Amino acid sequence: MEIKLTHDESLEIFHLAMCNGLGYIRGYGITVDYNEQDFKTASNSVALHGCWEDVLLQILIDGKPLLFVDEESEETHTIYISDVIKKVSTTDAKNLLNIINEEDDAIDSDCVLQTVIYGEVIYG
Repeated sequence: MEIKLTHDESLEIFHLAMCNGLGYIRGYGITVDYNEQDFKTASNSVALHGCWEDVLLQILIDGKPLLFVDEESEETHTIYISDVIKKVSTTDAKNLLNIINEEDDAIDSDCVLQTVIYGEVIYG
């Protein structure tokens, strides 16, 4: 079952997934990378008290990519905002409903991130 999400809902869920799940996916040897100039530009657009994940989302909104580097396979997965909008809704409905109903945990966020990065959950 696929849950239909709006553009804004997809971005909101991905942002939440980054806030709650980036630490989790680091355990798989996956790191986030980006162009330093893109980061500086995005951080200037984010409110003074914006967190790292706010800046990462702004990079995507600005049309720039985030790179997810898998240290084990040495593969780099490039993610654009279009990938987020297209793939978040393909996350398992159980995980999405947990997030939508505010009953989520790091595993739900991890599943969203893996779905956007790999197109499926491959770890865990």
